[in-house]
Amino acid sequence: MSEEDIEDSESDYTERRYASSVLHAESSAQKSVKGVIVALGFEPGKTHRPSLVLRGLIIAGLVNLREEIMRDLDRLISLSLVLEDQGVAPRYGWETVDRVIKPSEIYDEEKARMLINNAREVLRTAKKVVGELDC
Repeated sequence: MSEEDIEDSESDYTERRYASSVLHAESSAQKSVKGVIVALGFEPGKTHRPSLVLRGLIIAGLVNLREEIMRDLDRLISLSLVLEDQGVAPRYGWETVDRVIKPSEIYDEEKARMLINNAREVLRTAKKVVGELDC
């Protein structure tokens, strides 16, 4: 499902629907991180911030793997948080005192490309981590 979201993100980007491309990139990253949490033997729960769940598991000492995998998890969290921090902006924009700023006014070609690249790296890293686990 994460890969389908990346494909949708790229399609939206090609069609210059940058806010929608960010929404799909964010969804891909969330699903990637949730997949890692499940592969680690935990339930991610219903959240749009799975990176915080993963970080909490690590801080609590419930995830303790080889140093290389822990570095990958840290990178996964950092990159995914950037996407998760987009929150509802790709769908609803920003509400200001004067007006609502539309998503199409927030995201442009450059911002969308950077966020899609983050999502691609989250997916790549998630696959690497899951591949290295003894599930």
